[in-house]
Amino acid sequence: MKWMKSLLFLSLLWIILAGCSGKPRSWWTEPVIAVMADSTEWEPMQSVMNQTFEQVVRTPQSETTYLVRQVPNAQFNHYSTFQYLLVAATLNSHGPVGKMIQNVMADSSVQARVRSGEFIIFSQRDLWAKDQLVVILLAKDVYALRDKIESNSQYVYALFENDFVARIDKDLKGRENKELEPYLMSSFGWSMKLHKDYFMAQEDAAGNAVWFRRLYPERWILVRWIEDADTSYLNADWVLQERARLGQQYYGGDRVVDKYLFSHEGQFLGRTAQITQGLWENDSKVAGGPFKNFTFYDDVSKRIYMIDLALHAPNREKLPLLKRQEQVAKTFYTIFDKKKE
Repeated sequence: MKWMKSLLFLSLLWIILAGCSGKPRSWWTEPVIAVMADSTEWEPMQSVMNQTFEQVVRTPQSETTYLVRQVPNAQFNHYSTFQYLLVAATLNSHGPVGKMIQNVMADSSVQARVRSGEFIIFSQRDLWAKDQLVVILLAKDVYALRDKIESNSQYVYALFENDFVARIDKDLKGRENKELEPYLMSSFGWSMKLHKDYFMAQEDAAGNAVWFRRLYPERWILVRWIEDADTSYLNADWVLQERARLGQQYYGGDRVVDKYLFSHEGQFLGRTAQITQGLWENDSKVAGGPFKNFTFYDDVSKRIYMIDLALHAPNREKLPLLKRQEQVAKTFYTIFDKKKE
């Protein structure tokens, strides 16, 4: 597939130059992705847009990774400064989208390539506003556009997801708990870049476990490790048994709910891992919420590590909070990693 980024970049220069000075700051209603599409073309592509971005996760209520919102023609100017903007267009698009694409298609060679069946994906940062990501999808007709979005859904989704993750990382930098990080390394041979609002709720040196909390709403990160271990621990049964034990010992009697429980082998920080995600509940506290667990083997230290994430946030969207916790977990490093650096 040919993305033709340089060609499209030149075609879009008129847009960029028109707004290069005094750009407003972008605005966002998390987790919405605003879609600019011709109203007559929206219906055929709506279902595939929803399938691409609105991936359902139980937290325990149904939440979607993102929400797709079509921009009405009357609100185009308002949404031109939206943080996450997707322009889906064809050679037949009319209205504001059609006018926009006519400028993109000013180069006859671009138009010829699209007519021949090429699918163009182009992303541009800070197009009409600061901290904005605009993705343009272009095909010869709405049915080709729909089919191309479906066959490239992972790529299109990753454009926004990777940007969102990068924003989380940027937000964490400069807000780490500077005192806790070196203490963890000197005491246990591993550390993390925890947000300054996290504090150590329990340090169990004998049990090889450290539990961190962050309040309002409640978020937990628990790190457990086993010395002189091997990869035999990396299976769903052991992870669930250990997670159940940790819930009883540290989380005040929490248990894992059988429903909506998923566990698979994957990679975490370049290591083989068992990744488990589901729901926890506590009958005595009448509470519950989502959790995500990364259990992996470090072949240098010969340790099994378990990083368990959980939260309790009634009446709030939980998936964005869990995503932020996951990015904190991915700052984990050992003394051997530090030496490599």
